[in-house]
Amino acid sequence: MPLRHLSQEDETRRLVVLRVLLILTIVFGFVFVPVNVIQQVWTLALAEVAMMAYAFVILGLLASGLPPRRATWAFLLPFLVVLLLALATAANISVFVWVLLIPLLSHRLLGRRDGSIVGLSFLGLAAALMLVRFGFVPSVAQAAEAMDVLLCATALFVISLAHETEIVRVNRKLRARADLDGLTHLANRRRFRELFEQARYAAQQGVPSAARQVSLILMDLDYFKRVNDRYGHDIGDIVLEAVSRRLLAQCRQSDVLGRVGGEELAILLFDLDHADAMRQAERLRCTISATPVLARDHVISLTLSLGVATFRLAECSFEQIFAETDARLYQAKRDGRNRTHGEPVTSAARAARIEPAAREAQRSRGYEMP
Repeated sequence: MPLRHLSQEDETRRLVVLRVLLILTIVFGFVFVPVNVIQQVWTLALAEVAMMAYAFVILGLLASGLPPRRATWAFLLPFLVVLLLALATAANISVFVWVLLIPLLSHRLLGRRDGSIVGLSFLGLAAALMLVRFGFVPSVAQAAEAMDVLLCATALFVISLAHETEIVRVNRKLRARADLDGLTHLANRRRFRELFEQARYAAQQGVPSAARQVSLILMDLDYFKRVNDRYGHDIGDIVLEAVSRRLLAQCRQSDVLGRVGGEELAILLFDLDHADAMRQAERLRCTISATPVLARDHVISLTLSLGVATFRLAECSFEQIFAETDARLYQAKRDGRNRTHGEPVTSAARAARIEPAAREAQRSRGYEMP
């Protein structure tokens, strides 16, 4: 289920850069406003005073909960306009040194794509202003100064883009390690739950494209411990990988397949009614039981037990749907395994499911329940 999001680390990093920019705007304003007043560059002085006041406002709004992305765009665009005004009205060419800041700033604040668009656009406008200010036939010294500034700004842009690209690559790699099961490369339990919570939040907020109903299929490979005991855990790993690939091939693009336990797999199916979810579960069961897995020189036959539950997405918690589906999975095992159970189970059956787990928890602490 493709869901785009900015990582918490990226958002924090960009928020820090934005706050630093706001504070520097205020501090530097106390330097440049008097200088421009002395030089009687009144338009630029007034613009800088306005940006100082605006920086104070944005800092206050951030403290009040304004989303950092909106605050960035709200401040950066006026900031760049004032900088262009400075390039157009300042008394000497040295002001163009501030052009060097923009490639780094835009990438740090906006990321690779938006930062590149803003950075390149600003460099183009700065180059055009430089030509207009100093004439299309500048002196050799002026041309050399201009080329130094623009070439250095271009080099910084390329370096900044390469750095931002590497940050994106590393973050994706780290995110994949955190989100995916190392053996099957399916969503791990934490990521599986995270995707459920994102979909649930969208449903609760009334997002038009959000799913309204969710079905959970919980699957367990029958007698998988025997496979590990007989053939070894390396063969067991091959079997789990093969089963995962087969199940993934049967899933829709919008489905979420994850490994939520040792040999326990789960699928979130959005906007399917319960009957369709049951049919899909049966297809998965038949897919696994119909064809044995070839693991090195071993041909291993497998079966699945499955539990299926369906809820209104906005009205159920992860714990609720998982507990209900787990009870139905356990009932499928009690009924003989290699079957799908999708009906509510009795309170006695739930107690029978809970008691072994409670006993195991007590045993791990060194004593038995009575």
